[in-house]
Amino acid sequence: MAHKAVAVVLTAVVLLPVSAMILSRATDGRTAVVGRVIDGDTLDIEYGGATHRVRLLNVDTPETVDPGKPVQCLGPEAAEFLRQRLPAGSPIRVRFDQDRYDRYGRELAAVFAHRSLVNAEIARAGFGVAVLYEPNDRFYAPVLSAQKDAERRQIGLHSPDSGCTP
Repeated sequence: MAHKAVAVVLTAVVLLPVSAMILSRATDGRTAVVGRVIDGDTLDIEYGGATHRVRLLNVDTPETVDPGKPVQCLGPEAAEFLRQRLPAGSPIRVRFDQDRYDRYGRELAAVFAHRSLVNAEIARAGFGVAVLYEPNDRFYAPVLSAQKDAERRQIGLHSPDSGCTP
C-alpha cells in the first residue's frame, strides 16, 4: 500500500511542473467558441468571423464518421463525452504546435476549457489514446499521462469489460 502512495506522490511531483507549464502557456492561445462536435477528437470552432474544423492534437479516439471505416468500439461514447464537455457555444482557448494543419486541412490544436486540457481529459476518461505525429509533440506528455491513468483504472477502452479489442 505504501508503494502506491509513493508512486502517486512521485507522479504528482513529476507531472505537475509539465501540466503547470502547459496550462500557463494556454493563456496566450486564441479565444474561440465551440460550434459543434463532429466526433471524439474533431470539432468545429468559431473565431475570426469564420468556422474552423479542428482535430485535437496528440489524442486519437475510435472512429464514428469515417465513411471508409465502420463505427468503432466506444466511438459514439467518445463523441458524446466531448459533446457533454464542450457543448455548442462553450468558450475555449486553442493552442497550436509546429504543424498547423493535417492532410485533410483541419487545424491541429490543443483545446483548453476552464484552463484544463480537454485533449488529456478524453484520454483520462478512457475514450482516447495518446498519439504522436511529429513534430507536434507539445501536448503529448499530458495526454500520455492521462492515458496511463485510464489504463491503471481500467476504464473505457482499457476496461476488460468494454468489449473493445486492442
